[in-house]
Amino acid sequence: MTYEISLVNSFTGVEAEGNPAGVLISQEELDSALMQELATLVGFSETAFVTPLPEKSDEYRIRWFTTVTEVPLCGHATLAAAAVIFRKRGISSTSVSGLSSRGVNPKPTGSKKIRFHSQSGILEVSLQKKRYVLDFPLDTPIPYDPPENLLTAMSIESYVSSAYGKLTNYLLIQLQNEERVADLSPNFSLLKGLNLPGIIGIIATAIADSSDIDFVSRFFDPWAGIMEDPVTGSAHSLLTPYWQQILKKREMTARQISSRGGVLYLQVKDDKRVFIGGSAEIYAKKILSVV
Repeated sequence: MTYEISLVNSFTGVEAEGNPAGVLISQEELDSALMQELATLVGFSETAFVTPLPEKSDEYRIRWFTTVTEVPLCGHATLAAAAVIFRKRGISSTSVSGLSSRGVNPKPTGSKKIRFHSQSGILEVSLQKKRYVLDFPLDTPIPYDPPENLLTAMSIESYVSSAYGKLTNYLLIQLQNEERVADLSPNFSLLKGLNLPGIIGIIATAIADSSDIDFVSRFFDPWAGIMEDPVTGSAHSLLTPYWQQILKKREMTARQISSRGGVLYLQVKDDKRVFIGGSAEIYAKKILSVV
């Protein structure tokens, strides 16, 4: 069997930036083992597998796989899947009203929406001018004291504060400044060997140096085969309410400062949801053969 995979850069409009994702749309849901095999062959941090729900217009089932495992929530691959679906419909990214330069319009006029059914519930994506807006669950930050062995593995000598997200199972650690985040050099062998029940990803974050960016972050998940993720939409389910409490803003702009990097436009919708906006570029297709 052969399968067509769309290759998409999320949270950027530049080919060498953002987070690459694979997207496969099939009329019937594939076997889990096959999805894992295809995701491994694609080789990206995430590949999204999408199946239309015939009884519901504009609604799809979505699952996400890294090169080694299935994950319960992924932002950049969801954004990528929406970009592919809109492209297949022939909808222009400039045909509808859009976002402000900072933040997301929660009720855009003429927006186009897709609903994905996932392990993490219903996820909506709106196309608004040149950006896509994810309507994601808000992950309330819970104060958390990271163990010393984790800090050692992350090469963190001191930090400002830390929080845990029960929804994402991510641990967020705020550092003193952007330079500290940029200079982090985790010991991944040591990190993977730690026993950290309930933690599946580590976020390092700080206030941004740039006046047009509110905060920066990096994301690490060696347990899922992702040493460092280029741009992590799901991490901002936790980062957005965390920084809202500190900065006293409902609308923010963030940059993930990985080697590729990407920009996200954020807004707290209410105490349960956040908007995560970003661009996407479909740049190639890949045909995979599986015996």
